[in-house]
Amino acid sequence: MSAGTLTGLFFDAVAREGSQPAFRYKAGGAWQSVTRREVEDRVRAISLGLRELGIRPGDRVAILSETRLDWILADCACLCARVADVPIYPSLPANQIEYILRDSGASAVLCSSALQLAKLLEVREGLPALRHLVVFDPSAKRDGAITLAELEAKGWAAAARYPRFREEALAVGPDDLATLIYTSGTTGPPKGVMLTHNNIWSDIVSSTQVLAVGQNDTCLAWLPLSHILERMVEYVFLRAGVTINYAESVDTVAPNLAEVRPTVVVG
Repeated sequence: MSAGTLTGLFFDAVAREGSQPAFRYKAGGAWQSVTRREVEDRVRAISLGLRELGIRPGDRVAILSETRLDWILADCACLCARVADVPIYPSLPANQIEYILRDSGASAVLCSSALQLAKLLEVREGLPALRHLVVFDPSAKRDGAITLAELEAKGWAAAARYPRFREEALAVGPDDLATLIYTSGTTGPPKGVMLTHNNIWSDIVSSTQVLAVGQNDTCLAWLPLSHILERMVEYVFLRAGVTINYAESVDTVAPNLAEVRPTVVVG
């Protein structure tokens, strides 16, 4: 098996069938589709937005959010910026979030909601390395943070200055760090598990050989993306062409299953 990178996986996936829905999410009572081409555009904008904030290859960027479209877009944007992202469970209290941010040296956090942003603002003063807060929900914006839409706007405005964005993103190596995933800490302080691009890539290739899924399949995603299982599954599905539907929440999995009628569910 040859070595590979998650950034290479991403660009290969979005290059195929650009008009095909990659993801679906529910908004305003209806399911909305996002094509592979639209995913590529948004990931580029978020990634360039991070670069405009001063985030550089090798930095750490945390993601504090429930499973939703914005999570995977942020993840892919971090990969394209050649930074290692640090997933954090949204159920964690502020003091545990502070520990992970300090230990990882995260320079930015992308979070989902007003609740998560409040936790970050509570501990930010004690985290000198943490320079930027980005919140997904526009209504959650507060002083000291920008919205994801504003970050994307920065990226779009700067796009002309990065004509080699794709080539620079693909310059990441198989042995470069892709993510830093913290243990639960049940037997001691949480420890960051360092996973390279090729660590994850090799599992994706092996899983693809076992899971017979393709462009005619759809799934409902509801497990936490902060856990490597759901993240691995979504990489496998993105590579295979499966359309990923995001449940509105854990509480709506049953009605969302009835609405989406997926061919694949991981639980």
